[in-house]
Amino acid sequence: MGHFKKHKLAKTITSLLTLLPIVSLAAETQDTAQQEQLALEKIIVTAQKRGENLQEVPLAISVLGSKQMDRGNIQNIQDIQQSVPNLSMVTTSPFTTTINMRGIPSSPNGVFNSGTSPGMGMYVDGVVYSRATGFNQELSNIERVEVLRGPQGTLFGQNTNLGVINITTKKPSDMVEGKVKVDLGNYGLRKTNLYLTGPLIEDVLAASISLFDVSRDGYVENSADGSEFSTQDRHGGRAQVRYTPTDKLTLDISAEYLKDKSIPLANKLTDYELGLGYLGLYPSGMTPEDFITDDIHEVFVNPERYFVSRENWGLDTTLSYQFDSGFEFKSITAKKVYDSTIGTDMDSTPVDIVFSTETENNEQFTQEFQILSPTDQSFRYVAGFFYLDNEAVNDQNFLSGTGIYGIPTGLPEPYPQSLNLQPGSGPINGGTLQTKSSAIFANVNYDFTQAINGFLGLRYSDVEKQMSFSQRGWETSLPGVYLLNYIDIPTTNQTLKDDFLSWTVGLNGTINDNNHVYGKVSKGYKEGGYSFRPQSLQSIGGDPLNPQMSFDREAVVSYELGLKSDLFDHRMRLNMAAFYLDYSDIQTRVIDDNGTNRVVNGPSATSQGIEAELSYRVTKQLAVNAAIGYADATFDEFENCHAIDDCTGNQLPGAAKWTNSVSLNYETTLTENWDLFAGIDYSYRGKVQSDARNLSATELGASNLVNNQIGIVSTDGTWEVMLWTKNLLDEEIEVSKADKATSELSFSDVMYAPPRTYGVSFTYNFF
Repeated sequence: MGHFKKHKLAKTITSLLTLLPIVSLAAETQDTAQQEQLALEKIIVTAQKRGENLQEVPLAISVLGSKQMDRGNIQNIQDIQQSVPNLSMVTTSPFTTTINMRGIPSSPNGVFNSGTSPGMGMYVDGVVYSRATGFNQELSNIERVEVLRGPQGTLFGQNTNLGVINITTKKPSDMVEGKVKVDLGNYGLRKTNLYLTGPLIEDVLAASISLFDVSRDGYVENSADGSEFSTQDRHGGRAQVRYTPTDKLTLDISAEYLKDKSIPLANKLTDYELGLGYLGLYPSGMTPEDFITDDIHEVFVNPERYFVSRENWGLDTTLSYQFDSGFEFKSITAKKVYDSTIGTDMDSTPVDIVFSTETENNEQFTQEFQILSPTDQSFRYVAGFFYLDNEAVNDQNFLSGTGIYGIPTGLPEPYPQSLNLQPGSGPINGGTLQTKSSAIFANVNYDFTQAINGFLGLRYSDVEKQMSFSQRGWETSLPGVYLLNYIDIPTTNQTLKDDFLSWTVGLNGTINDNNHVYGKVSKGYKEGGYSFRPQSLQSIGGDPLNPQMSFDREAVVSYELGLKSDLFDHRMRLNMAAFYLDYSDIQTRVIDDNGTNRVVNGPSATSQGIEAELSYRVTKQLAVNAAIGYADATFDEFENCHAIDDCTGNQLPGAAKWTNSVSLNYETTLTENWDLFAGIDYSYRGKVQSDARNLSATELGASNLVNNQIGIVSTDGTWEVMLWTKNLLDEEIEVSKADKATSELSFSDVMYAPPRTYGVSFTYNFF
């Protein structure tokens, strides 16, 4: 870390710490009796594999409970970013969610690249989803979502450099209870959610079932034929059983299913230059100008080329046994299958010039064993073993429907002056990646005194990847000539082996019962892989018989200092962290001028910043929540990111530097039998770069998003009615951009997030 950056980080931390005595002094003036009534609830998290008080865990964690998600109308995983600092998500289809944390992208080469691994861990009830196509979870009847920021490699594995999203579902209860929730809204929204739980054998066997069904019309109109895009059509559920034959043994069995037949967002054509796209339109007597409009939610595309299919199912079992000595043994076994297909009209016109179909089929098995020591000892630990076997099958077709004719060769006479692409031509890729990973880990805590606790975590991981890949090139009418140099690649089989030792070490200190500080240093890794995308002769190193498609692992050293405070007799909770991330060999997407995108190891990158979260119960009726995040993530020396451009000092793609949010929630008695609640939340995301070159043409603008809710609930909690609005101000928020300068077709296009949506929720709870 350079002297200037060290000084800047230290100055930031010092400034944050000076807030503590000021706020603590103000807290002493409050009325004690009143504050006891308004104290915030203690939050228990499982970020370190056992239940602990959020304020005592030396991690930067954001937590969303079930009530907060219901009242905030948080329905799926991308909705949580509005209240979590330094978290950005971009969704262009029901399952292509790309995540960025603290300025670092999780999937640099897109979701549909089975050769890469995400840098963010997604866990549901302790089970990892190893591929990003399984990330977009339906948050239906969830007990809690924990977002852990920063490397979590010692407890969660090598591909968690960014952090972990840890989802805990509601477990079966011995009390008969349930919920029915119905949402109706504009664009034809219809959503039904059902939850029911109760005992099958009193105090021994309990079960629960959760079902959901969602449908919604699209908000993007296709003027080519009147069809709609960005529709929703999914259903699924989860069935769970909890077996407790003794007070020492607990066995949880869960089965889940999801089916999705939605239609993704469509690309909107915005600009062009002479190139393949223009030539493809010429035989029809059309030009790109015919399909450029001012309405951001109007497109002209071929509707037959847009579709989505997603089918997930899984079965997992968790066995926990408590020994008389206080030790706990835990076994987590899971089988997950998640298959996804997406179709896209790549030319953004009704003429079938070029389209794509991408499929990823995943099958994974995981097994984890844990030993947890007693919690009432000065020396405590969690230790275990983890095993993953994942097979990802990836097929990608990029084809021309109409063909493209009269492409100039640029050759002198008497050589051919033009060439043609026949209908059905285009690169076709097929790849399979088998990943086997095993690890042993331990996380140790030791109380040096009542006020100072030290911790050390170690994880040794061994990874083997077996890859098979082939490509049919983009043949032209001239023998041996391939468009964009997308050549034939015979089937190649390659193996990548690696091992890592991740670690974390730090101190956790108690200033008093209400204030805790921590400092830690961690080292984490993300495994290497392969670029499963259309490959040019140059991108594979010039030899189709020995293609160079692999990239190496990346590593990060993370420095973090944090402060966690409960103030005003627990009416206010203020948690802050400052961090510095030092990446080496960071995995980065680069886009060549012919449109080829691939993953390379950038030399190094750094991210430094701060984040703070505030919860404050102002009065019995009014609560305020706020979050602020700043992450300055830049490449260090990076001269080889492009043939002529130097990316040194550029912002890493995919994240905003500033991510801020604030929400107000109000509750009051309306009548003897009814209470009123209302809420409004605002979130800001700064501008985002789409590529390592930081091209201004593909920069996504800053966004301001306002959501609000108002409703009534019966005093016994049985009935609830809520009116809600998302994107109240109807902001035009860009989620994806492509530029003619780096497009195969020389077309520019854009996608936008949903406009204003609104609806009403009816909820019936029975106990």
